[in-house]
Amino acid sequence: METGSDNSLPFGHGASAFGSEDGDVEDVIPERRLSLDLRHWEPTADRYDVERAASPAPSYVSMHSDGWSFSMSETEADEEAPHGVTQVHLERANSSASSSFSLCSDEGVEGESKPERKSRKKSCSQPSAAPPLPKPELQKDPNEKRHPALTVEFAFKALQSCLQKLTADELKSFKHNLWKRYPECFRDPLDGLDIVDVVDKMLEICDIEVSLKITHIVLREMNLKKVADYLQGLCKRNEVRYELKLTLKRKYENIYESLAQQGQQTLFDSVYTDIHITDGANAAINSEHEYRQIEELQECGRGTKEVVSCKDIFSPEVVKSRHVRTLLTKGSPGIGKSSVVQRFILDWVEGKGHHDVFFLIPLPFKELNQMADDKIGFMDLICRLYPEMKEVDTLDFDDCRVMFICDGLDDCAVPIDFRRTAYWCDLNEPTTLKILITNLIRGNLMYSAYVWVTTRPVSINLIPAESIHQLHEVRGFTNEQREAYFRKVITNKELAERVIAYIKSCKTLYLMCHMPQFCWVVHNVLQRDLQNLPAGTELPKAITHFYTNLLLMHIGMRSQRLQNSTKEESVLSDQDFLMKLGKMAFQLLEKNVFRIEKEHWTECGLHVRDAVVIAGLCTQFYREKFVMYQEKVDCFIHPTMQEYIAALYVFLSFKNNGKNVVEGHKFKMFSSSKEGSLVELHKSAIDKALHAKNANYDIFLRFLLGMSVEANQDLLRSFLSSTSLSMQAREETARYIRKKIKENHYPEKNENLQQCLDELFPQPQRH
Repeated sequence: METGSDNSLPFGHGASAFGSEDGDVEDVIPERRLSLDLRHWEPTADRYDVERAASPAPSYVSMHSDGWSFSMSETEADEEAPHGVTQVHLERANSSASSSFSLCSDEGVEGESKPERKSRKKSCSQPSAAPPLPKPELQKDPNEKRHPALTVEFAFKALQSCLQKLTADELKSFKHNLWKRYPECFRDPLDGLDIVDVVDKMLEICDIEVSLKITHIVLREMNLKKVADYLQGLCKRNEVRYELKLTLKRKYENIYESLAQQGQQTLFDSVYTDIHITDGANAAINSEHEYRQIEELQECGRGTKEVVSCKDIFSPEVVKSRHVRTLLTKGSPGIGKSSVVQRFILDWVEGKGHHDVFFLIPLPFKELNQMADDKIGFMDLICRLYPEMKEVDTLDFDDCRVMFICDGLDDCAVPIDFRRTAYWCDLNEPTTLKILITNLIRGNLMYSAYVWVTTRPVSINLIPAESIHQLHEVRGFTNEQREAYFRKVITNKELAERVIAYIKSCKTLYLMCHMPQFCWVVHNVLQRDLQNLPAGTELPKAITHFYTNLLLMHIGMRSQRLQNSTKEESVLSDQDFLMKLGKMAFQLLEKNVFRIEKEHWTECGLHVRDAVVIAGLCTQFYREKFVMYQEKVDCFIHPTMQEYIAALYVFLSFKNNGKNVVEGHKFKMFSSSKEGSLVELHKSAIDKALHAKNANYDIFLRFLLGMSVEANQDLLRSFLSSTSLSMQAREETARYIRKKIKENHYPEKNENLQQCLDELFPQPQRH
């Protein structure tokens, strides 16, 4: 800019402070502020410098010359202004600073007296616009508490996801409008920033709530209602998700162990150990036995199974590569299916995994059964189980993956029939539970949702193959995992190693601990025993009391299922059920058979569902017999459980009916001969085990002798007509066993006979 002389003045001095070269001063007031761009102004005989008022809200936009424009032509200025005075009108669109405010300041002009300044004030006392009120979205009530779900991480992802939905032109306009609307926040243009930088800058300059609000407002002004609604809905669903996580944490953070602790709650993380899961669903049961090779229950599949961790379930990589939407996981009773589900839920709640799932909604069939007779809409069903979901109008929305976990299909009270169930797509229209569950698994209700179904093998064929995209098998603990379990639940390291060594010393006990449920039993029983044992004593070597506690757990589950069932699935009492099941177990044992055929169920008068589903003492599995052929196998959950149930049948027949099932005759049950009759029963069972060509009766004999112990009879009192002391009979039986060991006619049986003595006298002995 050329000034014409050395009298050039810096920016900021008022134009009225300087007159002509003669020193005459004209009292002239410009109506608008001049632009800083003075390139079109030429010096004349009359030269003025114009003062620019300071903006009340400094920003990059208030200093930009492009925001100013001439509002008066030179002719109009010459007509209105006195001779020798140059007047220029400048106006800035949406200017937040008033020119009259700048020119009416109390600052005087050089050489001007106070009266002149007072007169000058009056001359510029025209009505001026009030300073703009602060925008409400930029204000935050200090007393208002932020929702815990509103975190920086969520806000960043939400804003980024929202802006990614804009086209390139829409994003450019958004950045320009954001900068133009909020100059008090953004001093520099946002044109050169990408989405991540824009979001980062908003969160850096503004509060979390403010960033979300101004984004929503700008999107609305741009008529991008759909994207604005998406952002608003995402924030609301985030709050609902937070409340849902709190509910699931309260519900699943504990595990209930109903044995010696009488329903005491235990933190799930304090007892959970990783469980062996394999890809595929043709695995047989674990039929390892201390004395036998049971080929009829062994697996026939080809090759090794791929091991799956809990974090691999519905992992984005697997879902994408295998197009997984519905997963079916099966496993025998007590093998750890529900524990795997509980671990999955807690990992999601605690943010340890499955981040691609926005809503995780468990639908346990035990709870769904309470609505079996109701007509209800799918959204109403979810809201009834989880009231916090009432804040969400629908679950069908973009970029928010929903996952349903239907745990325990075998517990479902309504018959699931895919072939005869109508198709249903309405989330709100009321219908039956059967239709809702069937169409959820089909994918008709929510096609984009993940569905995870767990079941015992007996119910696996209820779902057609076309509705299942992946199969998993829960197989319990490996050798390393069962040891890791005891090291975790027993905090005393020395004691934990002692317990593991004790379990390893009893092979049957160690093999049976592949079932997590049985491990819980062993831990609880040992924990109770260890509290009562004096220091320096050995742990009891008996196994009968462990199996008795496991039996009582299954009978308790049977009673609970029958009580909650909407239909009469069984009219048998617990005792009649055990007697029928025990009779079948004993007859199969005599035939050297561990596989249950259809005619066996018919002969004993039992329904397969009662034993397999309701009581859970038996199971089913499918194995690959040939390349294109699978066969169904029914059996007990473990061969030793069959031997225990058979021994229980023999013992109950003796105690309640006075019958020696082993020999097939009745005793004369006079009060004076009860002890002698029990000894006769024991001797006949010992002889049967010794003369058997195989080891079918070895574990059976240990269980039968162990049931004569008073502690075990106390556990079984609900199935016994009377309980009695049997110390004399046990001592006489022990003498008979020692005699057989001494005779050594059956050296291969001596080890088992010694373990029979441990069952008769399980009390620990001092070192």
